[in-house]
Amino acid sequence: MGTVAIVGAGMAGLVCGRQLQALGHQVIWLEKSRGVGGRLATRRLTDGAWVDHGVRYWAPRCAELQQMTQQLVEQGLLYPWAAEGFRWAGELVEQPTAAYCARQGLNAIAKHLAKNHDIRRQQRVTVLTKTATGWQLTIDGMDEPSYLQADAVVLAVPAPQALPLLAPLDAAAAESLQSVRYAPCLSLMVTYGDLPTGPLNHQRGWHITAEHPVLGWLSLDSSKPASRPGVYAVLLQSQAQFDAEYLVQLDALRSDQSAVDALQQATIIQMLKAAATIVPGLDQPQSTRLHRWRYSVVQKPHSAVVLETRWPSLVGCGDWCCPANGPGLDAAYQSGVAAAEALRCS
Repeated sequence: MGTVAIVGAGMAGLVCGRQLQALGHQVIWLEKSRGVGGRLATRRLTDGAWVDHGVRYWAPRCAELQQMTQQLVEQGLLYPWAAEGFRWAGELVEQPTAAYCARQGLNAIAKHLAKNHDIRRQQRVTVLTKTATGWQLTIDGMDEPSYLQADAVVLAVPAPQALPLLAPLDAAAAESLQSVRYAPCLSLMVTYGDLPTGPLNHQRGWHITAEHPVLGWLSLDSSKPASRPGVYAVLLQSQAQFDAEYLVQLDALRSDQSAVDALQQATIIQMLKAAATIVPGLDQPQSTRLHRWRYSVVQKPHSAVVLETRWPSLVGCGDWCCPANGPGLDAAYQSGVAAAEALRCS
């Protein structure tokens, strides 16, 4: 069996690679970050709180991911999240949601999927070259580039990151990628020494989908089993338009660090004030940490579940591909499986 290089070790890339390994291929993952999982991201804050600041919770819809979920539950990796769900559009209205969480955050699931596999971290692929026998990947190094030879390649990164690798090779496939659109998102992780009493059950936990100009999501992440007792940790996630405006300002200020710091602080204050209009008291934090996702929620996906190119040995996958069950974890999972199947049939 041949060697497959997978660019990206998020959900889609991990699922695709595991499928290919089961078929007997040698799989090498090249991940530009220090960790794995992509938006299956968990941050451990300085006061001991854990926050899932990318994917909010695990909620499978397709039958295949539901089956995988059951296996993860049986292995003690996933647990039902008992938090109460609400929608807010001026007032709180109950909106029950079946959701799962992980004992050390959702990134623990990515680490489980990546365990004992050849995942090479901090390896940014800059050039993809077709050779007589397969593919050569140029990898950005500390001092000089390195190279990897592979029989097949899977681009399992956000569509805008796959585009510069694909454009010199296949103009038609690159053009199809240009139509993919993402909404950005700001994730503000906030801790509190205490929370005021009110209509929400802070012991059981809560999460709120908000129709607010600034915020789209609020959740008490310390109600998940990852966080230590005595610390309240809340995740605030912005509306796409609010974050888009923030990113425009941020990009304009990159050369002025003091202005960037001032913008971030003003944005944090604005998000906290917005949160306090929904849950009183959330504007009095103990600590804050802001993270931005430039490629967060897919607004306009690719037209197929897997990106095919003029070469059967080069495919793309991710949550930006169009599955039957909509965007999110299901899209990433189904696209990863479809990419493996496409290579199997090539």
